[in-house]
Amino acid sequence: MKQFLLIFFCTLLTGCSNPRIFILDDTQENKYFVSDFIDNIKENQIGKSPLIVINGIPFKYEKSQDTILLPLKKSEIKSLEFLNQNSSRIMYNEKENDGAVIITTRAQD
Repeated sequence: MKQFLLIFFCTLLTGCSNPRIFILDDTQENKYFVSDFIDNIKENQIGKSPLIVINGIPFKYEKSQDTILLPLKKSEIKSLEFLNQNSSRIMYNEKENDGAVIITTRAQD
């Protein structure tokens, strides 16, 4: 009985956990712009905890959190690109990353 409860509890925890979501500091319709971009990339090219690089600087976030707030608005983003896991490991010398999302912002006047 204890084993059954342990298996049930673990299944419940893993099944009910939220996937990682990157949200912008923006209006509701633009809020999930980066997460939608990541979700549209093929799964074997980028993972759920990618390295986020904003204007060439890696954005540090706690990978155990389910929701990560990016300090950007959609209107500030000029381009979104991604690097697969192998390329991002070579370029950014991080052995345990799930690919990289490269965000380039518009120049602030």
